[in-house]
Amino acid sequence: MMLRRLFPVLLLLISLTLFPLSVQAETHLYQEKPGQVTLRSQQNLQDQAQRSWQTILFKRYIDNQLEGIFLRLVGFPGQVGVAQEQPLQLSIADQFLWKSQPAMDASTLMLPNNVGQYDVQPLLENLDSDTRLVLDIPLVSGLPAKIVASPEVIHEWREVTQFSPHS
Repeated sequence: MMLRRLFPVLLLLISLTLFPLSVQAETHLYQEKPGQVTLRSQQNLQDQAQRSWQTILFKRYIDNQLEGIFLRLVGFPGQVGVAQEQPLQLSIADQFLWKSQPAMDASTLMLPNNVGQYDVQPLLENLDSDTRLVLDIPLVSGLPAKIVASPEVIHEWREVTQFSPHS
């Protein structure tokens, strides 16, 4: 009788070992308005404190001109306050790699305080491999939230970076 109860659990564990779940990602190409095309990659990742973050990388074209490649990080309202005027720091294997400045003045974007948006075009256009990146998100508390973006996430971000509406 005990074996009957354990069998479904064992079957699930074996199937997850043989066929691991990939990062749940969503990539969408859409026209926001006439003349404006955006490709977006979206994942839900957790920081070191087990808080959920929605990570949205998007590349936007307006009248066939690249506006930029931006990373928007959305924490749960009431749990985090992003220091929107501070840079996002990215590193590989605990070695500093790059700082991304906020995409625009936070007051211009009018983002809620649980959201940060950063211009990551220079980094992603020069990143030549799918590597694990650590994102240090500046918080108003003074302690950054750390998110690890897996090589699979970075691969998808690099695919978005390589997209062109002309191809």
